[in-house]
Amino acid sequence: MNLDYSAIKEKFPFDCLLNVSAKKFTSYKIGGLIDFLAYPESEDDFKNLIAYCHNEKLPITILGQTTNVLISDKGLRGIVVSTDKLNKIEIFDNIATVSAGVLWDDFIGLTVKKGLGGLEKTSGIPGSVGGAVFMNAGAFGQEVFDSLISFKVMNVFGEVSVFKKSDVKYFYRKVEGLDKLIILSAEFLLKKTDKEELLNTREDILRQRDKKQPLDYPSAGSVFKRPKNDYASRLIDSCGLKGLRIGDAEVSKKHAGFIINKGNATAKDVFELINKIRDEVEKKTQVRLELEQILMGEF
Repeated sequence: MNLDYSAIKEKFPFDCLLNVSAKKFTSYKIGGLIDFLAYPESEDDFKNLIAYCHNEKLPITILGQTTNVLISDKGLRGIVVSTDKLNKIEIFDNIATVSAGVLWDDFIGLTVKKGLGGLEKTSGIPGSVGGAVFMNAGAFGQEVFDSLISFKVMNVFGEVSVFKKSDVKYFYRKVEGLDKLIILSAEFLLKKTDKEELLNTREDILRQRDKKQPLDYPSAGSVFKRPKNDYASRLIDSCGLKGLRIGDAEVSKKHAGFIINKGNATAKDVFELINKIRDEVEKKTQVRLELEQILMGEF
């Protein structure tokens, strides 16, 4: 499909960038060129762009903070839309309404300072609120849906609706039925808690993350979902795969659940390493690890 992206760009009043390297903004620092990257600033901006893409039959991809994705070396074709500029947080009493583009940890940091608990153990989770809701992110025994009331979505026609938590089926790191929907915002019910207690918990969680996770190298967090009654990192480590390397992609020696970019890794390197890990773990333990990270583009 040959598209005149410059002409499309002129139709919208917000930032639209052409030929952007995914390396510049993905947490892996990996990925090819993105043809057209748009940054809508409001729900109306989103609605107009989504409706246009639907009417013109243009391929469209939605990106959050790209902290849980691997974008192909071949990049992404069509229209790619970022939620970055949907960044409002409104807190009334113990109810928070948060736009999809807000950094999850910024949201948690603010609620902790206000003495609002229920999600403090998810401190340090990378990515956006929209991405956290989409996959029911969590850590240390807490997850997004523990405190979620509802979330607002837009479909491919630009139509907006609100789902209550009870309207969807959600599981460990998975929410059904959201694949063709764009999350715009979410509402949370939090608990009034002693602020010092919350601050101490948050500091402890962040300290544990810094101690256990390879935060000094680009990565996209946990590569695999936790298998039933076990941990992906334990299985990978038990198979002797720490330090396994393909190109500049390496299974972290600090935390086997992470793949890190040692400098010049490609998406192909990471993808081949993912497959190698899965095959080795399955061969030695009979457990087939399920991917937590999202693959985007052609592999």
